[in-house]
Amino acid sequence: MQIEAASLESNPVNPACSGWVYAYGLYQPRWKIARHLNSDWSQAVILAKRKSEAIIEGFGRIIAGHLETILLEDEEYAITHVPAEENHQLYLFLDCGRCATEVLAAAIYSHLKHRENVLPVSVLTQVKPKQKKQHQCSTDAERAENVKDIYAVTQSGLIYGKCVILVDDVLTSGATMRECAKVLKSAGARSVMGIALARTERARRPVFAYDWDPWPGDEAA
Repeated sequence: MQIEAASLESNPVNPACSGWVYAYGLYQPRWKIARHLNSDWSQAVILAKRKSEAIIEGFGRIIAGHLETILLEDEEYAITHVPAEENHQLYLFLDCGRCATEVLAAAIYSHLKHRENVLPVSVLTQVKPKQKKQHQCSTDAERAENVKDIYAVTQSGLIYGKCVILVDDVLTSGATMRECAKVLKSAGARSVMGIALARTERARRPVFAYDWDPWPGDEAA
């Protein structure tokens, strides 16, 4: 399966540090089985979550190509990832003990390492378990409560004063990314830019009330 840059959904119009959340495709949920199976992007996301290094490398190349067009020369960036569940071994690459989002962040950085103002870091950790899995939550409010205060920053000095690029796989309500962004900002990050492989198709896009601008093109929504 090939992942082409033409599949990109985002059309950024603002500077990199303005708080945009970029999603690179539309994820068709499995309960919409026909759409799910016929969506190359959805199938690629599944393969990435199942630890296909070739697919993750393809995503990394595409996302890095996009970031090259928006990163500012006079800003300092740190690229990090949303951590996987502490006890969720399914999502770990057994040869290195890293989760898919960490490998994705590394793949993105591998195409940006020529830039001296981008630093790869792994600073987020989950300090307590969720009450339930996110997909088991029935409302956005329940999703937000489920991830409240479960993350912490381990090395704040690595992100202090920097624009943090936060990498995740699928964006649904935005609760996890909001919570991680809150923790990063509290630890001294100057701003946070969210990166997700895809957003889940839903009636309403996630609302980022915490220090985030609207999605590109949604200013009037």
